[in-house]
Amino acid sequence: MSQTMRSTYGDERGTRAFVLFTPSHMPAAVEDRALVVMLHGCTQTADDMAAGTRMNAAGEAGRFLVLYPEQSATAHAQNCWNWYAPQQYQRGMGEAALLAGLIDSVARAEGVNASRVSLVGISAGGAMAANLMVAYPERYAALAVHSGVPALAAADVVSALGAMRQGAADGNALGARALAAMGSRARAVSVIVLHGADDKVVSPANLQATVQQWNVVNAGAAPVESVLLEGVGHGWSGGSAEGTYTAPNGPDATTHIVTFFRRVGAIPPA
Repeated sequence: MSQTMRSTYGDERGTRAFVLFTPSHMPAAVEDRALVVMLHGCTQTADDMAAGTRMNAAGEAGRFLVLYPEQSATAHAQNCWNWYAPQQYQRGMGEAALLAGLIDSVARAEGVNASRVSLVGISAGGAMAANLMVAYPERYAALAVHSGVPALAAADVVSALGAMRQGAADGNALGARALAAMGSRARAVSVIVLHGADDKVVSPANLQATVQQWNVVNAGAAPVESVLLEGVGHGWSGGSAEGTYTAPNGPDATTHIVTFFRRVGAIPPA
């Protein structure tokens, strides 16, 4: 029987709640045990994102765990991950380090294969997932960014608003910035980027900027897939109306992401 558990993780950088979904039947082989990490957007919660994305149903069918870290209102009044603050998204610092510790703790406790941990995020969560991949490239198998911005696209509130409204700066420069931040740990990363063509909150221009960033990082050594979601605004495409910021009539983003993760080996065959 599947199980959904709420718990907390804490270290010297703080404490965050999280929700973990475990499917009814986990793969017997440790090398096949996968974890998909879901980072919610502003004003959302872990339960809200689970309901809106239906990722738990995908985890049940695909036999992988799904982890939903939850931002604290004391860390951000609107429950946004602080993706635009360098002291929060750099390696070994702030929320990036706290999230990495939380993910590692759950993965170890559940016997997950370290090479099958993937990151997914929407909006502010998508930006934070991209930053986390740059901060800890050796820890995560693949990345999915839905309605977000490229990694390292902002360094304060003003630049964050600019990236959201007009689109991030040149993707080539952001790719070089990501490579520099990765340093000796730099590697090619399998990435899928999804964005609503009618998004009025985060400019769809960020889709191409994000794709170009990872094309620079990867230099052709790993796939970067993009999906422009026609008729979709700022919400999880194909999601459930039971969650906030969803676009139920759009193409199924969850299926797109799981199919991509499976194709690149981040999730084993069902």
